[in-house]
Amino acid sequence: MNEKNLPPGSIVLHRQPSFWELYKQYAFAAIFLILVQSAAILGLLWQRARRRKTEAELIRSEEKFSKSFRQSPLAISIASTKDGCYIDVNKTFEQQTGWCRDEVIGRSQSDINLWVDPRQRSLFIEQLLAEGNVRDLEVRIRRKDGRIRTVLGSAELIEVNGKPCTLSVIADVTERKQAEEALASLSGRLIEAQDEERKRIAREIHDDYNQRVAMLAIDLEQLAENVGDSSGETSQTVHELFDRVSELGADLHSLSHRLHSSTLESLGLLAGLEAYCKEFAQQQGVQVDFVHESVPRGVPADAALCMFRITQEALRNIKRHSGANRAEVRLEQLDGMLHLSVSDRGRGFNSNKPPAESGIGIHSMEERLRLLGGKLEIQSRPMEGTRIDAWLPLKMTSAA
Repeated sequence: MNEKNLPPGSIVLHRQPSFWELYKQYAFAAIFLILVQSAAILGLLWQRARRRKTEAELIRSEEKFSKSFRQSPLAISIASTKDGCYIDVNKTFEQQTGWCRDEVIGRSQSDINLWVDPRQRSLFIEQLLAEGNVRDLEVRIRRKDGRIRTVLGSAELIEVNGKPCTLSVIADVTERKQAEEALASLSGRLIEAQDEERKRIAREIHDDYNQRVAMLAIDLEQLAENVGDSSGETSQTVHELFDRVSELGADLHSLSHRLHSSTLESLGLLAGLEAYCKEFAQQQGVQVDFVHESVPRGVPADAALCMFRITQEALRNIKRHSGANRAEVRLEQLDGMLHLSVSDRGRGFNSNKPPAESGIGIHSMEERLRLLGGKLEIQSRPMEGTRIDAWLPLKMTSAA
């Protein structure tokens, strides 16, 4: 009997369950299992496709690296970090070192005596292991034929087949280094020649022209006495000439002193700077406070002249450009360095973009310091003044 044909409200007792009622939970479990298996299969297929894509990209990357490695204009090598033995080198490495690839594979840098200074190699390795890389370290290497070359070396820790290795890149800068040294030598000789010429002109002004002007002033003074009051107009003219000649003599003396300070030469840096600051204040109307502390004795002539010229140039710049009526010159010993500071509270400028009218003064100061192993620092802001700091290693200023 069909249950649908029964009167409404009928209750069926002891009804036999249908197939769906008996097995629906198994059906749900089977459907769920099929869905899970399908998802797993799709995941495996996607992972496989992704792995193939990654492998293809890795192969292309390796091909690009291999091509770059072989054709690079820089010398590149790969060595084991553990024992330093070469795994591979490129053609440029062979050209720059003179060693063929077959001669170095399996051998270390020590075996081919590549580093001129083994201690520098030890420091190189220590830095590499500590920081993971080294950048632009200047080193000297020895070619197979014994010639010494200067290179910039960089290195990075990498893995090759799961083993730690070192990827090294070197660029030969021997010619550039030689050119820089030649330029520095030329610059030093030019500065030295300039100072010698200043000294010669100063002495000539002092010993010749200044003396002749002094004699002329004496003659004019005697002429004024001889003329007396006999001719008022003539006497006044002679006195005016005497005053002008005396002023010319004073200017020549000042010029001679600016070109070459006899005080600096005979009494040293402190006395020379103090005398110049006083003279500059009197002539230019700018108050100069000179302060010194812990300055070592016996400052060598080249270092003393360097600091003196920097002070001259800095004070002249203050007069020309800053508009300040007061400046401070400080000379002291700090952290094993001889330190000179010249500061003012004038109009200042943007230190990242010096004014065009600054000329070659700053470059001259930098070059003088560079030749002695020192450095120049400039701090300035518009309307907040300027400070120039010159530093020289104390080894350049040790007592003779």
